[in-house]
Amino acid sequence: MSASPKKLRRLVAGVTIGIVSVGALAVLPAGAQSTSGVNISGSSTVEPITSLVAEQYAGKNPKVSVRVDGPGTGDGFKLLCADSIDIADASRIIKPEEAAVCQGKGITYTELPIGIDGLTIIANKASKVKCVDSAQIYGLFGPESDGTFATAQALATELGSTNTPLPTSGSIKKFTPGPESGTYDSFIELGEQKSIDARIAAGKVTTVVDEKGKTVAKEPIVSDGQFPNDNDIVKRVEATKNGIGFLGYAFYSENKENLKEIAVLNSTTKTCVDPSVKTIGDGTYALSRKLYVYPNNAKVAANADVKSFLNFYITKKSLTATVKEAGYVPLPAATIATTISTWKALAG
Repeated sequence: MSASPKKLRRLVAGVTIGIVSVGALAVLPAGAQSTSGVNISGSSTVEPITSLVAEQYAGKNPKVSVRVDGPGTGDGFKLLCADSIDIADASRIIKPEEAAVCQGKGITYTELPIGIDGLTIIANKASKVKCVDSAQIYGLFGPESDGTFATAQALATELGSTNTPLPTSGSIKKFTPGPESGTYDSFIELGEQKSIDARIAAGKVTTVVDEKGKTVAKEPIVSDGQFPNDNDIVKRVEATKNGIGFLGYAFYSENKENLKEIAVLNSTTKTCVDPSVKTIGDGTYALSRKLYVYPNNAKVAANADVKSFLNFYITKKSLTATVKEAGYVPLPAATIATTISTWKALAG
């Protein structure tokens, strides 16, 4: 059976679309823009959107080289601040310590929201888990988890969970992104942080002091394997009894025939909410987050290809129809308008 368009993009991710413009390496007169192609790296979650935009752009600009890969948000920011790429894809906002590195090297950038994603907790099809609250998320994935449902539920109960209990027995195999991933950071922030803070205050968690002098969990997510490629997470959860993990909604959506999604309890309505385009868009799904691109401002000014590509990307059409086609949720109209106006101000 042939691959779907979205799955096909997974296969070509990380390769160059188009061919390098003729004369791209020629010496240019002072003040002229180069045309040296576009180099994009960062979030594996944002990669499908940017790759689809790049495919569409290549159809109209076949001589422009556009390279997209997705090693992770953190890696993308490292490359951005090292002046090694033109645009960073990100599934979270840049951290203060990352921004400081850019500032120290004279790299300026612009934050452009481009869509919304819902972090989706996935499980093996045979799993009996249907819905979790934030305390149970901590019990399953947090620093005190030991790979058993019994301990996970005991921790959740101690944290005040009133949701339907997890299974009373059995082991858990957890497959997750790693610290280089914005999905990893977002999962901690949206799903675990309140519980982590409570357990640190109670002296229950091994801690370290981070770069900002803040006391944090030494190992905020305990897993049986960390993978930068979400397809590796899908394969392992699918093949492992009591396998569980988390990733972006689009990756779940294109593999949902082989996986089970786990609903998340909305703390306000006290109802279990499945991730969907509707619930992610209206915010009733608790693990929703914005997605971003971060262009290097100097590269926009110096490289005509970068400006041309972003002129194609940061439009109402791309931020609605293309985001939807890639399996994600468009931003509200007012936020799209702000993104476009911010880009136009940068582009001049």
